[in-house]
Amino acid sequence: MIYTGIDGDKWVSVDFSLLKRTWSVTERRGKKVVAVPSTLSFVKVDSTEIKDPYDLKRALGIEVEEKFGEVLWDVKLRGDKYCLALIRDFTPPEDAFSLEPEVFSLARVCRVLSLEECYVLDLGRRKTTLVRVSEGELRSYRVSMKGGDYITKFLSEKVGVGMEEAERIKVSEGLKNKYVEEAFGNILSSLGRDVRDNLVLLSGGGSKIVEIERFFDKVVRNERVSPELNTAFGAALKFVYEDCSPDFREEELSDRELKRVALLLGASFILFLASNFSLGFLEKRVVREVREAERKAFKEVFPELPAVAVRDQVKSMLAGGSYELTNDLLKLADRLKEGIEIYRIEFSNGRLKVVGSTAKEEIASEIGAKSVKKTPEGTYEFEVEIE
Repeated sequence: MIYTGIDGDKWVSVDFSLLKRTWSVTERRGKKVVAVPSTLSFVKVDSTEIKDPYDLKRALGIEVEEKFGEVLWDVKLRGDKYCLALIRDFTPPEDAFSLEPEVFSLARVCRVLSLEECYVLDLGRRKTTLVRVSEGELRSYRVSMKGGDYITKFLSEKVGVGMEEAERIKVSEGLKNKYVEEAFGNILSSLGRDVRDNLVLLSGGGSKIVEIERFFDKVVRNERVSPELNTAFGAALKFVYEDCSPDFREEELSDRELKRVALLLGASFILFLASNFSLGFLEKRVVREVREAERKAFKEVFPELPAVAVRDQVKSMLAGGSYELTNDLLKLADRLKEGIEIYRIEFSNGRLKVVGSTAKEEIASEIGAKSVKKTPEGTYEFEVEIE
C-alpha cells in the first residue's frame, strides 16, 4: 500500500507492507493524505469516560454544532483520551483519501524518530508552529503568524534595504546577524513558551537558517527528508503509525468490528478489508505473503505438525458445518468487483447488509444491489443484502 502525504505543492510517499509492518520512502504516488495547515484547523486533546467511539462522536456532535456551526470535523478515541479535530475554510481535494491536521503530522515525525518527550518547532514562511509531544503523542500546540518572511521584513526595516537584499543577508549570515537573531527571538516569544532547555526537533524551511541550533540546548533533525518536507512525510505515515489522529474518511468498520471479522476469516480477509476491498489482493506476491503468514501461525499453534497444506489440516480439525456469517462473507467476496469501496458491514437477524460505493452505476447493478443512490460527489452508493 502506498500513501502520499501532500503539503501544498510538496509531497512524500511511503510504501507500506501490511503483512510485514514495514515501510520505506518511494517515488511512486498512492492514496493521498492531505495535510491541513495549523492555521485552518483546531485540535483538542482531552480525557473522557466514554469507551465507545460512536457514542463519543454523538456526544461531541452537539457541542461542535453549537460552538462552531457547520464545520468539517472528526474525533478519535485512544484509551481514556480523545482527539477532536476541526477543519475550517479548507476545501478537500476530490481525490483525497484522508485529511490530516498539520500538527498531527509533525508530532508523528517524533514517533518515527523514537522521541517520546520533545517539542517540534516548524518554521515556515508565513507562520511558525510549536508542537508538544509527550509519550510519543500530540499533547498541545501553538501557532504564531510570524515566520521566515517576518524575519526578512524585520531585517529590511532595520538595515534599510529591499526585501531581496534582506533575504540574501538572512540566508548568508543567519543568526550571526544581530537583527536576524532579534527577529527569531521575537518569534519564539510570540509562541508563549520557552523551549530552549528542552529537546527540540527543528522543522520547516526556516530551520535551515545559519546557527539556529545555538538557540537551543538540545536539537534533533529528521534525516530521512529535508526539513520543509516533514509535514508531508508525517502525513504519509498517518495509517502506518497508530496514534490519536482522526481518520477524516467516510464511515468505516470500527476496530472492534474488524477484530470480530478477523476471528472468523483470518489473515486473508483482513488483507481484503485493509486494501479497501480491492481485488488487488489476488496478486501472486500478496498471496505468497499470506500463505507464509498462515504457515508461521500454524507452526506456532501446532509445533508438532508439519506446516504443509495448512488449510486442509485446519479444515479436517473442524466439526462439520461453518459459521453462518462466514458463509455470507464468502458469498460477498464472490460478488465484489474492481472499483468498489465498502463503508459498513452489518450482520443481524441472519442477514448480512453491506453499504459501499462505486464510480459506475452498472457495477452496483451487477453485484445485485438492493438499492442504488447517486451521491453529490458523482459516485453511486449501494446497499447489498445477503441472506
